[in-house]
Amino acid sequence: MSPDELRQLTLSYWNFDRQPMTGVLVVDQDVAQEVVGIFHELFQHGFLIEKMTPVEDYQGSDDASMAANNTSAFNCRDVTGQPGKFSNHSWGRAIDINPLTNPYIKGDKVLPPEGKQYLDRTKAFPGSILADSFIVKRFAEKGWTWGGSWSDRKDYQHFEKPVTH
Repeated sequence: MSPDELRQLTLSYWNFDRQPMTGVLVVDQDVAQEVVGIFHELFQHGFLIEKMTPVEDYQGSDDASMAANNTSAFNCRDVTGQPGKFSNHSWGRAIDINPLTNPYIKGDKVLPPEGKQYLDRTKAFPGSILADSFIVKRFAEKGWTWGGSWSDRKDYQHFEKPVTH
């Protein structure tokens, strides 16, 4: 993939104060239109997103972006816990939504660490992504996988649509 295959999208969302905002996601050109459609539906549904800015605003630090509860997509980085293996974020084909309130969990590891307060997935926090929720269904309808449904770990913030050959 080359950088010219990425698209910068300006999307509307409702922040945690229930105010309309616009943010930026950088995604693969092949998923750009469906991402626009999904986020339009999320906006219409009133789904809350704390902030949405490219991870470069955090000097490329996934940890800093997650700790800030920043929704982002493109980030050239390894798969969590798998050094040397590029994440689908590296291709602009994965999106992390409200990563603090929807943490990554594997064993006793929680990312971001401050996300421990949001581990009870029976409770709805602002911007929570819960099983069978509107957001999970919308992404699934477009062929995206949700990390909250994985069996070896839970990545509640994460949606991805890998390239299929």
